[in-house]
Amino acid sequence: MSERTQPAPAQAPDWVAAEMPPGYETRRVEIQRLSADLHAMDRIGHVLWETGDLLRDAVGALFGALKCDVDATAGTAGPITVKLGDARRLLIVVSGAASPIQKTNEELAQAFQVVQFATEDDRVVFVANNDPETPPADRADPILPDALGVLQRMGVDVVTTATLFKLWRLSLEDQQKARKALERLHAQDGGPFVLPSR
Repeated sequence: MSERTQPAPAQAPDWVAAEMPPGYETRRVEIQRLSADLHAMDRIGHVLWETGDLLRDAVGALFGALKCDVDATAGTAGPITVKLGDARRLLIVVSGAASPIQKTNEELAQAFQVVQFATEDDRVVFVANNDPETPPADRADPILPDALGVLQRMGVDVVTTATLFKLWRLSLEDQQKARKALERLHAQDGGPFVLPSR
């Protein structure tokens, strides 16, 4: 029988764990924990190479991993809402484009629409991931200068997915620094957001 046609292994009854040698259950639980951690990291890693709805899901997962309250209703075209405590929110507009954003891209109109409904405690953030097939360090700017000027005049912060990924990596090393960076993102009044060098 080929490997492809073999049936999936049956789930063992609950009592089997009690019959196994000492350490079995501890190892099984640890493997499950590590598998869940790896899956969560993989999901966040998607911000570096996905586009469309999968990128939107990954951005939502990343902000969740940053210990933010996230409302990223699946299948909607609206922004991802990230609560920073009290009334302050980041309204995340995730670009679905795999190439640099031009002034005529419909996502600029979407960002403008979000700005119109934002409150004074909200900050609109435009997330772009151009050229997902290229390593982040080798990518061109994700937004062309004329489109960036439009976003900046609207007061929209612009963040690359590579910067978001670096922010998540920073949170694994220093939660306080990552939180301060999120606060800076909310305080910034439009334009490109850059993490400070460590």
